[in-house]
Amino acid sequence: MGWMPPISTLPGFSALLRRLCCWIMGAWFGLVRVLGQGATGGDGADKPVFWLIPHTHWEGAVFKTREEYLEMGLPNILTAIRLLKEHPNYRFTLDQVAYFRPFLERYPEEAGAFRKFVAEGRLQIVCGLDIMPDDNMPSGESFIRQMLYAKGYVREQLGVDVKVGWLLDTFGHHAQMPQLLKLGGYQSFWFFRGVEDRSKMPSEFLWQGLDGTRIPAFWLPFAYGHLYGPPRDLPHFSSFMRQRWDSLAPFSRLKDRVGLAGVDVSEPETYVPELVEAFNRQTNQPFTLKIGVPTDFEKVASLRSDLPVVSGERNPLFQGIYSSRIELKQSMREGERLLTTAEKLAVLANWSGKSNSPEATMHAWEPALFNVTHDLASGVMTDGVYEDTVASYGFSKRLARELVESRLGEVAEPIDTRGEGIALIVFNTLSWLRNDIAYGDVGFAQGGVNDFELRDAAGRLVPSQIIGTESFDGGGLKRVKFAFVAEEIPAMGHVVYHLIPRGSGSVAGRAVEVSQQSAKIESDFYDAVGDPASGALTSLRLKSDGWEALKAPANVVALEPDKGDFWELYQNLDGGQNTVMKRALNVPEGDKVRLSTAETTKEGRLRRGPVFTEMEVSHPLGTNSFSTTLRFYRRLTRVDIDTRIVNRERFVRYRMLVPTTVTEGQNFQEIPFGAVTRPTSQELPAQNWIDYGDDRHGVALLNRGNPGNNVAEGELMLSLMRATQIQDYGIGGGFEGQGSESGQELGKTLTFHYAILAHPGTWRDAAVYRAGLEFNNPLLVRKAESHPGKWGKSRGRISINAPNVVLSALKLSRNGETVVRVYEATGKPATGVELKLDGNLNSASEANLMEDEIAKMKVKDGTLRFDLRPFEIKTFKVRLARAR
Repeated sequence: MGWMPPISTLPGFSALLRRLCCWIMGAWFGLVRVLGQGATGGDGADKPVFWLIPHTHWEGAVFKTREEYLEMGLPNILTAIRLLKEHPNYRFTLDQVAYFRPFLERYPEEAGAFRKFVAEGRLQIVCGLDIMPDDNMPSGESFIRQMLYAKGYVREQLGVDVKVGWLLDTFGHHAQMPQLLKLGGYQSFWFFRGVEDRSKMPSEFLWQGLDGTRIPAFWLPFAYGHLYGPPRDLPHFSSFMRQRWDSLAPFSRLKDRVGLAGVDVSEPETYVPELVEAFNRQTNQPFTLKIGVPTDFEKVASLRSDLPVVSGERNPLFQGIYSSRIELKQSMREGERLLTTAEKLAVLANWSGKSNSPEATMHAWEPALFNVTHDLASGVMTDGVYEDTVASYGFSKRLARELVESRLGEVAEPIDTRGEGIALIVFNTLSWLRNDIAYGDVGFAQGGVNDFELRDAAGRLVPSQIIGTESFDGGGLKRVKFAFVAEEIPAMGHVVYHLIPRGSGSVAGRAVEVSQQSAKIESDFYDAVGDPASGALTSLRLKSDGWEALKAPANVVALEPDKGDFWELYQNLDGGQNTVMKRALNVPEGDKVRLSTAETTKEGRLRRGPVFTEMEVSHPLGTNSFSTTLRFYRRLTRVDIDTRIVNRERFVRYRMLVPTTVTEGQNFQEIPFGAVTRPTSQELPAQNWIDYGDDRHGVALLNRGNPGNNVAEGELMLSLMRATQIQDYGIGGGFEGQGSESGQELGKTLTFHYAILAHPGTWRDAAVYRAGLEFNNPLLVRKAESHPGKWGKSRGRISINAPNVVLSALKLSRNGETVVRVYEATGKPATGVELKLDGNLNSASEANLMEDEIAKMKVKDGTLRFDLRPFEIKTFKVRLARAR
């Protein structure tokens, strides 16, 4: 550019300067106005914005199988991409990796456009989970695996981090969700179901969890299809939108409002974008209508510093789901145990120099993760989907068992198993020193074995009790199954026992059968009385102070009519229900209720042995079959019970009753990573245990895959099962009146595992949280060849000095590092917690639930020290100095 004279010497400079100043001022005020509109979301200075968020709620599986819903749902994504291509102002929201991952794999021709729109923010990925899960019944670790699997996939394949929590249709939410979401990297939570009082609940609030964590929450008072299906002509479209806007006035606390446009497996509406533009060209509308994504509205809410704070959980909702198709809940719990055990064993094997990839474990996790989608976990599906779900669980559990078995072998290799007889390695997968029942199964190829003895690592004789035997034709034992109490098994460690066959004498460890009239049962902790005719426990008295825990017989099963469907107890589904249930659910009573004590038998047996005393009873229950087995173990505080039912009736439910002598107690129930007090006379989803007690005494009820729990009138109640089906359901979401008869459970033999634990003091004093985990994580017993090993005959692999701190996960990260997760289990702060990993800990970082490092931690003398707030969860990535 050539030389120019100074601008002040040019003709007309003053006029030019005035025009320039006016233009700058105008631009400035215009910018201020735009920024102000951005703060309120409005397109005009005074107009608020009504945010329309198009989405589709994909049903993972419920009335159709996973593949059938993909066939229905994947074309809807094509429609969304077409709209994004044709309308620059269009936006769309997608959830659930199990939905859009198949789209990217099956429609590679549109994968580029998909990724482009995601990168631009016009196609927003929310939820960050494989499916939209139930979060009450699965374990907390299961929910974290959802995040690791799904958010990890989105990061790797799409280059974005999911920040929007999106559980629109899930049937209630527990009180630790705010902490889990925040630790998982979420910045919000959107939901529909689980408010206590619609008249008082704001649409936008801060949800506070047990540990004090808060997360912005967005409640949808009219579900997730409030703006779906508007009229196609502008006058009626405008009226529809104004009516929807006005309907939100009692709930919204912001200038802007939001509505979702999408229902179950719905196709995006192609006519809406043009009508939105036409609506905004009108001058008489009270708001601007804008198509957006969830974070658009979240930005509006974030400008408010006075959002109300709401604490507590969002439960209970559909109370029938906790015991409908109960075998799926049992498979869920068993699968979680197997998979988390496989993860722990992979770490132990890696510490000893083996190489285990986390991908194999995640491959086994995925079917289990899919199966806890809110509908499948609830058991509300049709028969074909039920069969598909059972097969999927079977596949996942088979993979998990193979992983557990192979990794047990790897962990056993460096263990010293030398000694006389058959080596039995007992593994403890929990984080504290433990006494518990263990089961062995050995065979003898040589003849003349008539007896055996069991010795621990120090060579001491250990009492054992025969459960079953097989003998050779000419005499002598071929195979023996037995039980023993394994004592002081180290945290995440092992003890080697040896079974030594003997040729002389009679078989040791046989239980002695006693007269059914002699029903007194004594253990190290209880004086008890059972009824060998009915299977009831009539007295349970603590030896320590003589306290009688029962006011009436316990382990009594009540059979009662229940005309409800899968979702609801005693009534059919109210599909629009989003408020928590408050109708009282009390102790079964009335002339139609039948109790297992009403029909007895003379064939009940009471057996006393060196390890446990067992009462076993079988008799009819109406037209159904009932049998129950109670075991009192030496050195164990719990009473283990297995109850088997063959149901032959329709529309009934079975509940097990434990009437306590506690009169003014508190109802504590375990939720993922914590425990809460809950109202009585309400069926609620518990994890491993509930406890009813006061400061002096209490009674805990432990379950293994029976989440439906209740306390009323001092009586603990466990829902065993329901016999029901879908009865009255509108056509939609793939439902076309298909059969659900298998939900009646006719002719099936179902076995329920639970335990009763009476204790002095509170549930914290009795460490009921530990008892629940022990009951759900039995000791592992593996036979091994005799060989030397550097790990010795007894060794623990982890140490945590605080009894109220629980190891929740020990696993490998994606890059093979060791991940350790702990939480405070009693609601009391834990200060100065010391974590040691077999003297091998070199360095550590605190991480979030996605296993991203967020802070370096100091490690001194192989010890990691930290503090925990009440019910706080912490995750660490640790590095070992050397393989051991």
